[in-house]
Amino acid sequence: MLDLNEIEILQVALAHEERARVFYVRMAERHGGSTAGDLFVFLSREEEGHIRRLTSRYGIPEFEKTWEEKSLPYLIDLDRLAWEEGLGTQYTTGPEAVRRGLEIARKAESHAIAFYAESGKIVEDKKTKTLLSELEEEERNHLAKIEGYLTDLPPAPPLSPKGDRNAR
Repeated sequence: MLDLNEIEILQVALAHEERARVFYVRMAERHGGSTAGDLFVFLSREEEGHIRRLTSRYGIPEFEKTWEEKSLPYLIDLDRLAWEEGLGTQYTTGPEAVRRGLEIARKAESHAIAFYAESGKIVEDKKTKTLLSELEEEERNHLAKIEGYLTDLPPAPPLSPKGDRNAR
């Protein structure tokens, strides 16, 4: 259960959307010119749109770093996930880097869907409830695109005895 008021919910939403936007921009730059790069560009622009819509609600200013510290229990750490998946080290390019980036994107979108669904149950303001519902649906559409792209990727390489995927 979320222990946040409506403004705090919007602040957490902004922090999440900003984290996702930054991650997607980084992945778009890494995979530029490819279909995966195009998907990450699309996702980053979608997050920018979400940020604009969230900041216009109640005149909340754009993302502030101090919100992130307060909101940490409600956020997914995309940078930590990227590090754990080897995106900053061995998997910088190629199909496995795309797969791992999309798996992180899948987690980010799933997390956003759950957050917006739970938040929609808490807020009382009808306009905010509608906004959260719309954002939840858009995140579901993003998730479907990501899953569709993952389905079209070639099979992942086999796991090594240590449980790591073999590099390219």
